[in-house]
Amino acid sequence: MAFSNRWVLADGTLNDEPITIRYRDELESEQANGAYAQCVQISWTAAEVDEETGYPSENELLKIDGFNQKLMAAIEPNEQALVVMVIMCQGINQWILYCKDTSQLQSDLNTIPTDTGLYPIEIVAEEDTQWTIFTQLRDAIKTQ
Repeated sequence: MAFSNRWVLADGTLNDEPITIRYRDELESEQANGAYAQCVQISWTAAEVDEETGYPSENELLKIDGFNQKLMAAIEPNEQALVVMVIMCQGINQWILYCKDTSQLQSDLNTIPTDTGLYPIEIVAEEDTQWTIFTQLRDAIKTQ
């Protein structure tokens, strides 16, 4: 099974702060099969924030994008996990992904090269068999 690579992009404001949200579309089969029951949220709080935009500085955005590419390359090829949403607001970049097994995800995350140093990320995982976290966020975006 190949994951959908169709992404929807939404820009707007949240509490008068700019926000950008990307989410993967056409995930019905992944949601329905019940295999991806663990929701994992990875947050990167930027050390450098552009005062005018509220987004991470250009230098930090390059680091975040590099991590994003490495993250997807580490977790998606074996179809154990998939990134479903990325949110950027108030200097924080957050990835929402679903996985089959958090132990396997941890092993996959440990393969991400850290040649430029450790990444300033925090990881939280919880069971979400119905994909409530993703669905509520996606539906809130669609109604705006």
